[in-house]
Amino acid sequence: MLNSKGMTVIEIVVVIIIIAILSSIGFEVFKNIEPSLELSGVTRDLITDIRYIQELAVSEQVIHGICFFSLENKYQLKRYGTVEEILKEKFLPNGLSFQAINGFSGDCLKFNPYGSVKEAGNIILVNTKNETKNIEVKPSGFSKIVD
Repeated sequence: MLNSKGMTVIEIVVVIIIIAILSSIGFEVFKNIEPSLELSGVTRDLITDIRYIQELAVSEQVIHGICFFSLENKYQLKRYGTVEEILKEKFLPNGLSFQAINGFSGDCLKFNPYGSVKEAGNIILVNTKNETKNIEVKPSGFSKIVD
């Protein structure tokens, strides 16, 4: 009677090959959906920043806003007190850009101390697969992601 307590080299090689095949398939699938995931994540970050700047305008009773720079793929959170102050600057990741920024004069979305905006509009982000996400800002200051 043979009593084997281990694996043969052939069994180990077969297991390694199976793991390699499954890993390569998983990597290709992830690589395919990664631009969509990144677009969704950046859109959620931007809507969070919009709501944050609105909250600051109400709590500090000072105009706050977000200015968009399409050519540089970035936006800045600003405080418009006695002096204009940049609170934060964010760059979009590679592969994402602003497709359109509509309705805001000077490409700046400004919230008054009541939390509303002077001009309603929308921001459209696009990825390398030409998928888009649209953020709509209403005159009341209500903002949402529109699919």
